[in-house]
Amino acid sequence: MTGTSDRQERKARRARADLDRMTQQSEKLLGAGSGAGASEKDDPIEIWGRRIGRTLGFAFAGYLIWHLLTTYILK
Repeated sequence: MTGTSDRQERKARRARADLDRMTQQSEKLLGAGSGAGASEKDDPIEIWGRRIGRTLGFAFAGYLIWHLLTTYILK
């Protein structure tokens, strides 16, 4: 009986370690652990860069929709 409980305990510890490692890796990938401080949020270049990027992305998406509609649907 103790052999089975030891195996289950080892599996549980290994599963917890895997979950901890996966959490740490996902924070690195998603940027949650990047440590962005208030200085980066208040940086005018960051703000304008985001605004310009979002505007260009929106304009490109609009152009792409217009192009696809006129090319394939409204022929």
